Amino acid sequence: MTQLFQQLITAVSIGGLYALLAVGYALIYSVFDFTNFAFGAVMMVSAFSGYYATQAGLSVIPATGVAVLAGMAISVLTELLAYRPMRKRNTKRLYLMISAMGINIFITNLFLCLFGANMRNLESGLVTKTISLGKGITVGTIDLLALGTSVIALTALTFFLYKTRAGVTVRASAIDMSTAGLMGINVNRVSLIVFLISGFTAAITGMFFGMKYTVFPAMGSISNKAFIASVIGGLGSLPGAVLGGFILGILETVVTAYISATYRDLFSFLTMIVVLMFLPNGLMGKGDQDKL
Repeated sequence: MTQLFQQLITAVSIGGLYALLAVGYALIYSVFDFTNFAFGAVMMVSAFSGYYATQAGLSVIPATGVAVLAGMAISVLTELLAYRPMRKRNTKRLYLMISAMGINIFITNLFLCLFGANMRNLESGLVTKTISLGKGITVGTIDLLALGTSVIALTALTFFLYKTRAGVTVRASAIDMSTAGLMGINVNRVSLIVFLISGFTAAITGMFFGMKYTVFPAMGSISNKAFIASVIGGLGSLPGAVLGGFILGILETVVTAYISATYRDLFSFLTMIVVLMFLPNGLMGKGDQDKL
């Protein structure tokens, strides 16, 4: 029972990070109708920024701030330099997705050439620390911190989208960007908001994965799990992205603990396929009016 509870805490913490990352996918897809596969590169650049900030002598919290700034900057730059010019030419959404894949490959290989494939430990002092919950139950400090941060970030994002004027403009653009523009909404400002938020979620997730595991150029592939979570929950659905993230985190932890880590990805993709077979729009995805 003790081991099961500890596994559950780990599962929920990982699920929270997947959910946070999946929300970034869902936001961009809901507004622009394409999947931003450059998301992994943003996450990786953020983790590297945080790592080198700690190497320069900063503690974890200021280093996380550096990572967040880097993630938001890279995210906005991809929008301004790549996606926006293509949208102005009414480029097909498929080409936007191909462009995103190209950006991801370019940035990943650039960092591979500049920094090598070595794995770097993002020292935080949190990985080895544990908290006792009584009755022999101990959980990792990093897991509880990741879960708490994810919950706070997701709550803040929900408040922003549903309780602020800027959030309303994002939701209106998600339903129909052209109509939103005709109604006086500054769609360029909306795009910046969306990419800033997605950069923030990628940066926070990158830092936690860097602290829990390691930092290396190919670590952006973790974002594929967030894509799976977003698909399971329903692309474009914010609650669906959160639900899919927690489902995937729990599934992977259970498979790793009771079957084998070798089959973790197999079960993740199999779950996505099964969901799409019976629910093509995902668990919570419906129509355009239900986005976000």
